[in-house]
Order: sequence, then structure tokens, then C-alpha cells
Amino acid sequence: MGRAESGFVETRRHCVETMPEFEALRDTARDIKEHTLEHLDSYLELFEEKVIENGGAVHWASSGEEACQIILGICQQADARLVTKGKSMVAEEIHLNEALEKAGLEVVETDLGEYIIQLANEMPSHIIAPAMHKTRSQISELFHTHHQSLGYVDKTTTREEIVSEARQVLRDVFVSADVGITGANFLVAETGSNVIVT
Repeated sequence: MGRAESGFVETRRHCVETMPEFEALRDTARDIKEHTLEHLDSYLELFEEKVIENGGAVHWASSGEEACQIILGICQQADARLVTKGKSMVAEEIHLNEALEKAGLEVVETDLGEYIIQLANEMPSHIIAPAMHKTRSQISELFHTHHQSLGYVDKTTTREEIVSEARQVLRDVFVSADVGITGANFLVAETGSNVIVT
């Protein structure tokens, strides 16, 4: 884990060094964030207005439980059985997977690290790399246990084999999913856009 964390730090350092305007950009981003939080109510209203103009819908919830019920209702309205879910800290905080599974839906994580943790029935160990505490052999064993019923009988041994098998399994899930759920890194009020940064 130490090697992975130092890799993140080194990659960030390199990126910062290649951007001479980094400090100015960071200051601008901080100012925008502070302004937005000071006027959050008007920006949320504008966001809702733009989403509706674009043909979407916005649902407001006063609690995590209410949010789960709204999302479950949307899934039920779509007659969903299989749901894919992208990485979302809010979904983790409100225990969305548990609520959907309790209602009989199958939820499959789309992020590889989150998918591994889901198979292991564990909590993420890191916000960016949720399965960083897992060894290659542990992941191989998880895949062998969970993917045999899907026709994957050979045990994966290399990183490439693990990633390839995950890609194939998840591709099938993506194609057959009834509903897809994702979070957002930020929302753009002026356009009603949901932005995901990977």
C-alpha cells in the first residue's frame, strides 16, 4: 500500500511541476467553490431548471433513506432487476447498494476496485483505490469463486488476465443492465450537466 500511495504522490508532484499556473488555477477553483457554497440555493435551482429544460428530472431528498426510496422507485418504474453503479461516495454514505439489494435488485459496481471489494463483501480501504489492500492472488481467488458460474473456470494469475476477465464480465453486465447509477464530481448549474472526472 505504501508503494501505491507514494505512486499517487509522485504522479501528482509531476503533474503540478508541468503546470506553471497550478497555484493560480487552484486559487481560482477555491474561489469558485466558496462563491458557489455561499449561493448554493440559487445554483441548485438553476441546475434543476436546466436539467428539466434538457429533458431530465431532479429529485430532492431530505435524508439518505428518502434518497434510497426515490432511487428504488425509479428502478421499480423501469422494471429493473439488474443495476450498474459507478463509484459514488454519496451512494456509499446512504447505503444505496444495501437498500436496492434488500428490495431484490442485483447491483454490480462498475469501478474495478469497487467491484473487487463488492465480491469480497468488504468496505473500501482507500477513497481512490478501494481494493489496494488486496493482493493479486486474493483477487484471483475472488474471481475464481464468483466467476465460475459465468463460465470462467480457469484461474487468473497475471494482472492482465485479471483485468481481461473483469472487462469481459463487466461488459456483459453493462449490456444487460436495466438501470445505471453514477455520482458526480461536480455539477454545472448553467447547463444542467453532471461531470465525472476519472
